[in-house]
Amino acid sequence: MAIRKTKEGWWLTPLIVIVLIYAAFTFTSQSNDIYILNLEIKQLEQKIAREEEEKQRLIKERDEINSDESIEKIAREKLGMVKDGERVFVDINK
Repeated sequence: MAIRKTKEGWWLTPLIVIVLIYAAFTFTSQSNDIYILNLEIKQLEQKIAREEEEKQRLIKERDEINSDESIEKIAREKLGMVKDGERVFVDINK
């Protein structure tokens, strides 16, 4: 007894081929999009890391500037202030 092909399901094979082709194009397109998005994520993560380092540097600098020694140094050098009881000598030859 031989298996006989019927003409009833002739449309099934082209439909499967079309669906497979569509799936292949969709997968390729989406994989490219995912690759590009992953590159952007890596770049943003690197930028975040750089900004965190900058933030830590600025916090350290702020803490150094807010120290009593630094405030005194700025007051003496830039504002010409002196402590009570100190004598100031001015060089008149300049």
